[in-house]
Amino acid sequence: MTPEIIDEVQFTRSVEFRLGEYLYMGMGIVKNQRVCIAVAYKIDYCIKKALQFEEADSNVIFTHINKVKVGELERCRKFYWN
Repeated sequence: MTPEIIDEVQFTRSVEFRLGEYLYMGMGIVKNQRVCIAVAYKIDYCIKKALQFEEADSNVIFTHINKVKVGELERCRKFYWN
């Protein structure tokens, strides 16, 4: 886990965090195609689900997490997994 992800996990556990303000999208590669493999309101749960997907299928490679403000079409942050 990168320092940026650790900081984001700590932020989601703080009083400043508002559940439902952002979505975290676990992104991966499947057969040379970029796909969303997990979506969650908190980054730690997104990671948990993305890793489960990666473990279940050897064709899936978990690459990064996009943080998207609810209602927006573009990510506001990108967290690299490896």
